[in-house]
Amino acid sequence: MKMVQAHHRLLVFNSVHRVMVAEAKLKDGFDVLLIPVPADITADCGMVLRFCDVDEDEIVERLSQLKLEPFSIYAPQGKGFVQAREFS
Repeated sequence: MKMVQAHHRLLVFNSVHRVMVAEAKLKDGFDVLLIPVPADITADCGMVLRFCDVDEDEIVERLSQLKLEPFSIYAPQGKGFVQAREFS
C-alpha cells in the first residue's frame, strides 16, 4: 500500500517545530500521520503531515485559529504532487 493515496493531502511547514506543533494540535480530532517529505516536494523541514482530503477545510480553519501559518497543502497528481493551497 502506498503511503500517500489519491484521497490524501500533505501539510507542509517551513520547520520541524511547526509541523510537530501542528501534529499535536490536530491529532485529537483528525487522522493525521507524520511522514517524510516526498522527494518531489521542496520543504526545509523534512517532515509533512498526511491527512484525508475531506478534513481539509476544518484543518485549515484550526491551523488558522492557532496562528500556525505559513503552510502549504499538496495533493497527489500523477506520480508526483501539486501545490493545492498556500496560506501565509
